Amino acid sequence: MSRRFLWIIVVFMSCAMIGLIIVQIYWIDNAIDVKEKQFSQIVNRVLSNIVSEVQQQETVYHIINEIEPIDTSDHWEEYANIRVEVSASEYLHEYTFRQGKEDGQEKTINQGVHIYQRSTSTGNHKDIAVIADDSLLLEDKPRIIIDSSGIQTITWISPTKIRKKIQEELVDQQFFIDNVISRMMTPEMALEERINPEILRWIIANEMQNSGIDLNYEYAVYKDPGDIAMKTDQFRLDNNIDYFTTELFPRDIFNQPDYLSIYFPGKKSFIIQSLGFMAISSMILTIIIILSFVTTFYIIFKQKRLSEIKNDFINNMTHELKTPISTISLASQMLNDKSIPAKSKNLGYISRVIADECKRLEYQVEKVLQMAIFDRGKIKLKFRQVDVHDLIQGVVNNFSIQMDKNGGQIHEKLDASNPLIMLDTVHFTNVISNLIDNAIKYSKENPEIYVSTEYKNGRLLIQIKDNGIGISKEDQKKIFEKFYRVPTGNIHNVKGFGLGLSYVKKIIDAHGGDIRIRSELNKGTEFEIGLPCNSNSKKNRDHE
Repeated sequence: MSRRFLWIIVVFMSCAMIGLIIVQIYWIDNAIDVKEKQFSQIVNRVLSNIVSEVQQQETVYHIINEIEPIDTSDHWEEYANIRVEVSASEYLHEYTFRQGKEDGQEKTINQGVHIYQRSTSTGNHKDIAVIADDSLLLEDKPRIIIDSSGIQTITWISPTKIRKKIQEELVDQQFFIDNVISRMMTPEMALEERINPEILRWIIANEMQNSGIDLNYEYAVYKDPGDIAMKTDQFRLDNNIDYFTTELFPRDIFNQPDYLSIYFPGKKSFIIQSLGFMAISSMILTIIIILSFVTTFYIIFKQKRLSEIKNDFINNMTHELKTPISTISLASQMLNDKSIPAKSKNLGYISRVIADECKRLEYQVEKVLQMAIFDRGKIKLKFRQVDVHDLIQGVVNNFSIQMDKNGGQIHEKLDASNPLIMLDTVHFTNVISNLIDNAIKYSKENPEIYVSTEYKNGRLLIQIKDNGIGISKEDQKKIFEKFYRVPTGNIHNVKGFGLGLSYVKKIIDAHGGDIRIRSELNKGTEFEIGLPCNSNSKKNRDHE
């Protein structure tokens, strides 16, 4: 797959992913907006109910203050029994009872007029008519009231008097209502006189509960935001808070408006939670899709890069193996060439060349095999106590001829007070050889290499420093990756598989140590190996 085609796929999939995310965000935002509007409608309805309840409470308060104790004794009549002789055979009888409380007892009103016919022969009485108390027939009828002494008093029944009494009571009621309204419309009444804080708190809590709003809230009552009359403990003014505000007494004409302002600190989380399972699952699925998308393309590009590195490795390996094979092939041709006299063939030299190239070939193949073993996690280290100074000097001596050929020098400063440490001799020798070999490869001319040791804080430190081309900050992050090779600029004789430093890192880790790099372009590179002096710890024994 070409890089261009891969990027085209990335662009199309990215556009699809961005579109999906935009749709999900729009849907969630729209759902939140709808929930916020529904919540606002409920709160506004609650505020309207609160205003109505507060106004009713204020009306009741003024009515109670206007009502005065009533002397009920003036509103009761004693039992009255009226009998008027109409003729020798007829007479009229009126009776009256009234209902009410007197001395804590209830009484009943009964009023009526009966006309009786009297038989002259037998003396029996017969009820021949019943006349209601509002009948005009009662007009100017004589009334005899019998008092407790048995004396009869004749009066006249007059509905006009009843009407007058009713009118007087209506006038009293009108005066009472006028007083209540006057109290309610008195200008500039203090809020404390109009609203009881405890009653207001109860009204708000009751309305919230009835509307199903189970949220903490804070509220305040004021004429002006800077002059708050009453509020809850946590109420505060902030431009970032979404307040719900209403006028408490909208029917006031003369008074300056009073306001009730309320807000809900947990409103946002409440609305999001109210969206339920669908919104949460939608967000989770969107996140999973995004992570899957990113992971997929990370793997694709990583595999693409590994494929490129593999191809480079195959090319490098081909060249690395081709050189000794060509040399061995040339030497064998010389041995088999019958035209060259045996004395002129210099068999000793040819045999040494073949032996050296075979060792070189074996070393390259062994390096690849060792890396394969490391990748499978089957490396077995054979630890034994080694004098690191002796090991380093042996490696330096092996490079002395090569350094002389390049006009360079290796400087040793082996100052560690305790050079004895548990190591795998073979692998650690390869580590030092790889680092010195890289220092020589990446030096332009006359390489100067410094090898030093020191003992510090229970650790043996080994530094290998050169004056080569250096490594950039970007490449320093990747040099320990398998198959990675640092660009060499105008140095074209550098060969290798890109396995050296990866192998070094794995061996150092297997010894329980670490390796760090300090480098600047065109100034050189320094590698520092740190090894614990108890290298025969459990971690190291696990590799045996």
